[in-house]
Amino acid sequence: MSERYTVVPRRIATQDLRDAAAHYAKEVDAATARRFIDAVEQTFTLIARQPGIGSPRYAVELDWPGLRTHPLQRFPYLVFYLEQTNHLDVLRVLHAHRDIPASLQHAETDA
Repeated sequence: MSERYTVVPRRIATQDLRDAAAHYAKEVDAATARRFIDAVEQTFTLIARQPGIGSPRYAVELDWPGLRTHPLQRFPYLVFYLEQTNHLDVLRVLHAHRDIPASLQHAETDA
């Protein structure tokens, strides 16, 4: 597919990213926080070009048709998104060890 989608993070996904970057900046260092943001941007670019690359695992587990997940490189975070007509709707960016079902419940009401 040569088309490129626009990636549109929901408010809660943007907050997920801010919280994770702040954690890395505080607990590790600013360079790690920047690498985290770079990994997010690389993942957004990849899924924008190839939205079907994400795993449908949680779509099946949570009975949420169309839900896809793609991991960040070198960081234990997952990007949860839905392919829409003209954009990718990023629901959350969650640490892989979080309670995924409970965390995604908040995404259903946040636009």
